[in-house]
Amino acid sequence: MRQRADAVASAAAADRQKNQQLNKMAKQRCKSRQTRRKSASALPPVEIPNVFLEQNVTIHEEASQPRLPQALIEDAKREKASRLFLAPSTDAHASNEAIENYFGMAVEKLLLRNCELATEFSRRQTEEDKARWESPETIARVVRTWDMILDASWHLADALYPTRQAEYVYKKRPFWWWHIHKDFDHRSNTFRDQFVSLSISLDHNLTAGEHLDVSLSHALAGFHVDTFVAIRNSVIRELNANAPTNFDAKTGKRPIHILSLSGYGGKAVAQSIATHIAFGGFHLIHLDAQDLSVLVGEYLGQHWAYSRGAVSMMGFRAAELNGKLVQDPEIAIRHVSEDDDMDSESVLSARVAAAGNLEEDFQKLKQGGFECFGKWDTLKIDKILGQIIQSANSNGSSCGRPVLLHLHDVVELSMTLEGSFILARLRALVDIAWQNGAQIAIFATSSCETPSDEYQNAVRDLAFGDFVISRHLQLNSGSMPKSYRKSELSADLQTTDYFFENIQNIRRMMQALQPSSQIDVEFVENTLLEYLRTANTHKSNFRRGILPIPEVYHLAQALNSNSTDIEGSARSAFMERFIMGPLRPLPGQKFLDEEAHGHISASETQSSGEDVKSETRAPAKLNEYEKRIQSGLINKENLRTTFGDVHVPPETITALKLLTSLALVRPDAFSYGILAADKIPGCLLYGPPGTGKTMLAKAVARESGANMLEISGATINDKWVGESEKLIRAVFTLAKKYSPCVVFIDEADSLLANRSMFSNRPSHREHINQFLKEWDGMEETNAFIMVATNRPFDLDDAVLRRLPRKLLVDLPLRDDRAAILQLLLRDETLDDSVSIERYAERTPYYSGSDLKNVCVAAAMAAVEEENEMAIKHTGPEPFEYPKKRVLRKEHFENALGQIPASISEDMTSLKMIRKFDEEYGNRRRAKKSSLGFGNLDQKLVPDADDARIRR
Repeated sequence: MRQRADAVASAAAADRQKNQQLNKMAKQRCKSRQTRRKSASALPPVEIPNVFLEQNVTIHEEASQPRLPQALIEDAKREKASRLFLAPSTDAHASNEAIENYFGMAVEKLLLRNCELATEFSRRQTEEDKARWESPETIARVVRTWDMILDASWHLADALYPTRQAEYVYKKRPFWWWHIHKDFDHRSNTFRDQFVSLSISLDHNLTAGEHLDVSLSHALAGFHVDTFVAIRNSVIRELNANAPTNFDAKTGKRPIHILSLSGYGGKAVAQSIATHIAFGGFHLIHLDAQDLSVLVGEYLGQHWAYSRGAVSMMGFRAAELNGKLVQDPEIAIRHVSEDDDMDSESVLSARVAAAGNLEEDFQKLKQGGFECFGKWDTLKIDKILGQIIQSANSNGSSCGRPVLLHLHDVVELSMTLEGSFILARLRALVDIAWQNGAQIAIFATSSCETPSDEYQNAVRDLAFGDFVISRHLQLNSGSMPKSYRKSELSADLQTTDYFFENIQNIRRMMQALQPSSQIDVEFVENTLLEYLRTANTHKSNFRRGILPIPEVYHLAQALNSNSTDIEGSARSAFMERFIMGPLRPLPGQKFLDEEAHGHISASETQSSGEDVKSETRAPAKLNEYEKRIQSGLINKENLRTTFGDVHVPPETITALKLLTSLALVRPDAFSYGILAADKIPGCLLYGPPGTGKTMLAKAVARESGANMLEISGATINDKWVGESEKLIRAVFTLAKKYSPCVVFIDEADSLLANRSMFSNRPSHREHINQFLKEWDGMEETNAFIMVATNRPFDLDDAVLRRLPRKLLVDLPLRDDRAAILQLLLRDETLDDSVSIERYAERTPYYSGSDLKNVCVAAAMAAVEEENEMAIKHTGPEPFEYPKKRVLRKEHFENALGQIPASISEDMTSLKMIRKFDEEYGNRRRAKKSSLGFGNLDQKLVPDADDARIRR
């Protein structure tokens, strides 16, 4: 019994001890939970700045109109002329008739709508109806309807009687502007983007024109009106949708609408689209990368002025990825020599490793397995983002109205770690609010003038899970008024947009410099607006792009000093900045305004000739491979060679003009019929070396006003696997960006040789395949490929098939050699003993290059003779060189002895060219006819005119 009692006592003691331990653990858990609650509640309070609530948050009011961005408001102050109708002619009749039908339909619809309004007015009975018809909103609708009737009627009358050649000047684009100036094709006389009905599309514009102070054609600039209507309806459906009962915001992800715009880098169009979507009865919150960098960055302790970090600089990083950040001129890439191979390999491996780690971090971030912020910072980010989401309901507005969150720069944010994380947290918080019953949705946008490959890849990544729409904008349309003066500034919407974004950044920096002070917004605008409207290119820094943070800091300090120090110091500081010109010009740039005005003297231009490669800013943002290919680009301004500088038969010049210049000079003739679907993609120039094939290609580009991209095997071949394929693709993308462009492939046998010749080199096969693939995609670009080689028999069969026109550039005959000598010696003084015809007869098998070398050698012999005379001079007076040298017979005899012909009759390559010409060239069709200078074997017995064999 005692043992049992002891056992019971020990068990009870053990239970008591266990209970004590459990109680202790429970207290610790409770204490830990309380500590966590305390830490969460200890987050700093969030205060959304009033300037953000005033400028970025729109509370819907029934009688209000959509608030346009500042860039569109400023754009409405500029005159825009419209001259639609052509003088009566055969070509203009169909175009005028199509426009007549359009305005006839518009007048009919507007008059019908006016009858409906008149009927409603006559039937008003109740006091409510009378009050509605006496309200300013209803009166404004009637006035806008009659304005459209009058405008459409005038254009209808001009379409019926086009001889008047009327010019209309607008400030705000009228309702028909997009249809006529953007959509209507004057060549085919059709409206291109009307997939359903032009009548329905016109209804959209007329309905909006009745209810809005500004037409959709002006508010949306060059954006497709029908696409806007479809996006608006889709977003409204998303706003009105309720979260399913099984939706879990922790594990689920709600798709969003994303609009990606190209051809335009500002944000005004995207903001206006979001504003007009919310005009249907929703609150609106605008956010972009700069807004997030300020709001989130300051809450995390990062400021623009003195404590910059990854988050606070996120907006400028987004502008850099977009391509609109003003940057220093790029220095040409130095090609790595063999001595630097080891260093380049280590640098490349480090770069690849860093890129690989970044890609892994992105993948982990998308899967929720990586956080670039600590837990405390994550809590703070969630809190500030939550307050932003609630900002539309913080002003005492109706909580039951849906909220549209417009997020700009979504593509750029997704390309950075910090931006991707903040974007993911923002979407998660919106999903939680939606799950809890809130009517809220995200409409994301991005605008990039010239999307890079990285940008386009980011758009594709977003398209995997979200509804992505991409559109290209072409903003400039119409023409300038006849009264327009060239001294006035012709700023477009994009430069205006950049200007106001720079002003906004300067305001933010001023606030960061003096947080407690009130920024005088009116003073800032009045001080800087003159730099928007000035025609002085030295003061156009604000319009070229987004200024980097150091320049924003410098200008903000100048404006702050004006209010605290000496009056007028801000304007002086701004002028000092403009006087300095570019802060960091390229090494060797002699003039600060060389980029703006092209300060290159005529002598320098003549001496440099066509070897001056393109150093001007590209029309598009170039990737790494396009920059390497760009070294072979010759701008059309630097091309000097014309067909008059090259002596070839007229048939050859005519054939080249027909193949190249005609398509580049007359693109309208190639816009319909068989020429619109198919064209000759290129031509082959073949013949012995030194016969002028390269000069012919330059003459083609010069005469057609096109740029020239010269490449060779050395440009493309790379020692790294896969790099050559990327360089080949860069050739065609660069030609597209610099269109119109003539792509000239010199020594093509080294790049496009037959694949059977390199069966042991798989890389060559890949190069050919990549080249052929890109070549087939050239049909949509305004470019032409010219291939030159002196070994045409080595080219791949697939390459020859894509070069249906093959032109022989043969050796010159006697009369042609005489003409070439006359051309080369036109600026030299010849002695009477020199007979050009005699030397032309004595130089069979001399190419044009050989003849040039003979002339150069003769001129150098004359200079050497003058130097010998100066040495032998013994008189008291110093020897005077003749003002102009005289070339005598002995000079040419000496030159002919030094410079033999580079081609002989029994050369193997010459025989192969003859065989190729018999198989592919004109010689196959007519033995006695050729586009070259003639066939060398037409005569059985060679004479002095066409044969010279060195023994």
